[in-house]
Parts: sequence; structure tokens; C-alpha cells
Amino acid sequence: MIRFFEISGDSLYPLRKDGEKILCIKVFNFIPVRIGDIVVFQKEEYPKMIKRVRHIDNNRYFVQGTIPQSIDSRNFGYLKKEEILYKQLFKRA
Repeated sequence: MIRFFEISGDSLYPLRKDGEKILCIKVFNFIPVRIGDIVVFQKEEYPKMIKRVRHIDNNRYFVQGTIPQSIDSRNFGYLKKEEILYKQLFKRA
């Protein structure tokens, strides 16, 4: 399943800017998630978020924004692969 998402906010600035659209693919077991990938996920207390994978440890993923104020794994810890919904294929021109 492929889907567009729109970046809302500046947590990935200047890598991704507010209002940009990115094309993403649904993450299944056979789709690898690697360091540097941009992923869409949802944690219980938060809405859907888009962050970059910075570290992988035993199938757990540390995701982080590019600005210090970003809400990311520094706040809620590592993600399990099951929590990652989509990963970016490319951004829309």
C-alpha cells in the first residue's frame, strides 16, 4: 500500500519542510527499515509522527527529529517494528 503524507511542523527541518508531501510504502515484515529512513508511526499518547531512524538495536528503532525540540525517541524510547506504519519512498517535487 502506497500513500502520501504531508509534513506538519519543523521537527525534520531542513531535511523535510512544513507542507512538503512524501510518498510512503506500508511497512511489512519483508520491507527493511534502515538507519536514515524516514518513517511514519504512532505512539499511544501522540498523533501520527514522521521522524528519521537514527539507531537500530535488536529490532528496536530509535527515531529522532533534526531539531532539539522534536518529540521523538528521546521522549518515548525505542519503537518496535510493528509500530512503524510506513516508510518514505521519496518526496514529492
